Amino acid sequence: MTVDSMHMQPMLSAISRIRIDIRDYHPRTLLLFGSLARYLAGDPGDHLPNDVDLLVVTNNPPLPLLNRDYGCPVEFHRFTVERMVGIARTLRYDSRPVVLAKLYGNVLVRKHAIDVIAAAMLLGPGYGDLGIEQIEVNGMTDTRDYSIHRVLLGRIWWDQLRRYAQNRRGPLLRLSDKWSGNDRFMI
Repeated sequence: MTVDSMHMQPMLSAISRIRIDIRDYHPRTLLLFGSLARYLAGDPGDHLPNDVDLLVVTNNPPLPLLNRDYGCPVEFHRFTVERMVGIARTLRYDSRPVVLAKLYGNVLVRKHAIDVIAAAMLLGPGYGDLGIEQIEVNGMTDTRDYSIHRVLLGRIWWDQLRRYAQNRRGPLLRLSDKWSGNDRFMI
């Protein structure tokens, strides 16, 4: 067994256990992102992953899981269904300046870039085309791809939401969509 596989085994085991444990909270989707997702996608980065970053979309807070010991550091980010759909709706209908103001305003309020990362995951590798800029770390642009993620649960729902978000309609078409009743993502 290599050093890499010995380092990765507790994290992979944690993911398997979390997938089972979280089903009781009826998540719409469970996403692995961050350094571990990039590593598993073939982007080793400059160091091995040191934690498991998860984004769970559910209206049922998985509070008992947040403090459970999985044998490695696990960072849960919970979005309600409405919050995640709201980000997708913003990406679909709002003008670029409004989208960026909302996303980066949330970074300031929450002191975390999770909304920007969620938007990048929704848009895919082309998220920079919308104007989403890379996060800076110590004054240097972070070149890691924040759209890389792995769907652990709820692939159908996540794929539908991504298609909805990626189909940019803009503010003018929002009105026609509203008249025809096509402006909502069916939760």
